[in-house]
Amino acid sequence: MRTLFAVATGLGLVFAAFAGLALALVLGTVAAGAIAFARLTGRSQPAMARASADPARDRSGSEFRVWNDGRGTIIDM
Repeated sequence: MRTLFAVATGLGLVFAAFAGLALALVLGTVAAGAIAFARLTGRSQPAMARASADPARDRSGSEFRVWNDGRGTIIDM
C-alpha cells in the first residue's frame, strides 16, 4: 500500500511540475508577445499631456491677497 501511495504521489508531483513549467512557458510567451506588440505599435509610453489654458481665463499672473485675521493666515487667490 505504501508503494502504491508513493508512486501516486511521485506521479502527481511530476505532473504538477510539468503543469507549472507549461504555465510559465505560456505566460512568458504571452508577455513577450504583448511587449513586442506594444513596441511595434509605438504605444509603449503614454502620450504627452499638453496645457490648453485659455489666455482670457489664465489667472496665473493675477495678484492674490494674504492677511492674518488673528485666527490664522488667509490666502485669497
